[in-house]
Amino acid sequence: MLHLSPFWFCTNSVPGDDLIPALDAAREFGFSDVELSAIDGISEQIVAERVCDEYVAWVRARLEERGLRCVAVSGHCDLTNDRQFARFLKKLEFAGKIGATRINTRCGPACRTVKFRKNLSRAVEAAAPYRLRINLESYGDIVGTARECGPIFREIGHPSVRYNYDPGNNYRFARGEISIADDICESLEVLDCLHLKDALLRDGYICNPPIGQGEVGYAAVFSALEKRRPSIPCGLEVPQSFRVRASDFAIEQLTPAPEEVRRAIRQSLDFIAQNCVV
Repeated sequence: MLHLSPFWFCTNSVPGDDLIPALDAAREFGFSDVELSAIDGISEQIVAERVCDEYVAWVRARLEERGLRCVAVSGHCDLTNDRQFARFLKKLEFAGKIGATRINTRCGPACRTVKFRKNLSRAVEAAAPYRLRINLESYGDIVGTARECGPIFREIGHPSVRYNYDPGNNYRFARGEISIADDICESLEVLDCLHLKDALLRDGYICNPPIGQGEVGYAAVFSALEKRRPSIPCGLEVPQSFRVRASDFAIEQLTPAPEEVRRAIRQSLDFIAQNCVV
């Protein structure tokens, strides 16, 4: 079976901007590693404007109280937007100082590729002292499916810039018209890690059900990866706080009950335990 190592908890799986309930959930479900969420406009449990040595120390203390460590940061923003990019640099600083090894982000509109490349170069320079990897996540923008983005990574050509494959995102932006198991195998040359996120198209909206209950086809994905790369770093991401309209990708906020959130996480972990080694 596919070995997920390290296997961590993405804290945006717990809705809201309060970091503490998300860390408590990670501990409750037996994780020792987490990916802290600093996603613009979606899940800002880590706040860019607060980043300083005292803030990093406060977060580190909250992690240590629960026996957790931060291995990654979700720093998603539009890297082609100067205001958002300035916030990204603060998130990058936080990731480096907290001891993470990677920061994940989306890129920005394909029409602003020149600006993206310029700002990415600045980010790579800022990440170097921390030996921090910048992972560009499949997000249907400059970087999307593996089939589409191979030339982009070859052009970037930097060892610290890698690919974070998110099956749920690729399903969303392809509106379900994609074989994730086939596509992901085209990313192995640049693939750093995987976000386990499922997706389901229902009544004109794409939502994120528990892993194994959507249309990504995770049994086939795990099987395809195992044959080519038997072990992969991976984060569990089961966002319950929104759904996306398939026609124009507009986001609609949701307010699931805490028991619904925990049930979705538990069901996801049960499916993963049956199909992978963690």
